[in-house]
Amino acid sequence: MPWFKGNIHTHTTNSDGDSSPDHVSKWYKQNNYDFLVLTDHNHLTILDEDKKNPKEWPLLIPGEEITIREIGSKPAALHINGIGINNLIMPGAYENNIDAINDIVIKIKEQNGLSSINHPNYQWWLTSEDIKYSEDAWAFEVFNGHMGSNDDGSLYSMSTEEIWDDVLSHGKLIYGVATDDSHHFNEEFSANRANPGRGWLMVNANELNQENIINAMKSGQFYSSSGVKFSELELSKDRINLKIEIQDPAKKSKYTIKIIHNDGLTFFEDETDQIDMQIKGAKKYYRLVVISSDGAKAWAQPIFL
Repeated sequence: MPWFKGNIHTHTTNSDGDSSPDHVSKWYKQNNYDFLVLTDHNHLTILDEDKKNPKEWPLLIPGEEITIREIGSKPAALHINGIGINNLIMPGAYENNIDAINDIVIKIKEQNGLSSINHPNYQWWLTSEDIKYSEDAWAFEVFNGHMGSNDDGSLYSMSTEEIWDDVLSHGKLIYGVATDDSHHFNEEFSANRANPGRGWLMVNANELNQENIINAMKSGQFYSSSGVKFSELELSKDRINLKIEIQDPAKKSKYTIKIIHNDGLTFFEDETDQIDMQIKGAKKYYRLVVISSDGAKAWAQPIFL
């Protein structure tokens, strides 16, 4: 099956982005993205131009970033993407994070959409406990390209990968997605701007249409990336076969492949661009991350054993 590149978190002038939905969509098409989810804050941006002229537009899957700005009468920063929904979802009044997650995730499921918990470390708003003990979301952002996402955590706050391992070790399956959370298309491209092109999904689906892309993502048939690309990827409970695609040989990048299992412990680690190995001795689950010497990463989805 072919691989399709897509972004599931971006903004337009329908919320706090600096560019129109048309401009944003065409940027992604011009930069070789196959599909796109426009996720404006509490606004469902639906376009059908991709049906009229698919050569100039990516496949557009409707979405919304359900944005909760108050919990228990205090300012909040809890954001959840609804992907593949057709009706606007407005947040209610909540007393805590878990109640809020439960309500939004259930409402997204009622529309047969996918729920993704966004940037958990933005304003340090969510913890792994909130995710572990709430309604099962489809995914959370292990990488968010926004400058305020705090993906790496701090001395006393978990990184997003540590959050992921804590939730998985609890026995709860949740996928890890990489996104742009892009807002700035017309201004300078710099580390201080929320620019596009920083995080994406590579989805393994039968063909490029909404049903196939949604079903493949729902079942974990994708990997997430901030720059590393795979030419081969086969994962099962027994075996891993992985080969990294060397995109620019002149850079002479080096790659570290890590397999992580129960409690976030490293099961295997090597500097190489391919592995083909049996999984024996890993406990509870395993997940795979590849780290390039230039700072880019790719994350395969977890396999429970």
